[in-house]
Amino acid sequence: MTSLHALTSAEQRVGDLLQEGLSNKAIAHRLVLSIRTVESHISSALAKTGCENRVQLALLLIAKAGQRGDP
Repeated sequence: MTSLHALTSAEQRVGDLLQEGLSNKAIAHRLVLSIRTVESHISSALAKTGCENRVQLALLLIAKAGQRGDP
């Protein structure tokens, strides 16, 4: 897996909401993006991290946040 530092700020923002369990539609609404843009950010983040699906990505992000001491 690649470092999360490779994620763009947009991918990180989408990832933050993904961790909350939001759907692509809800993430798009919250960030004022198209659903396709959200899908693109998630796909890119999956490729960069080596995760196979959004659940793995969310768990990776949660684990990394816990290591940093983020709430």
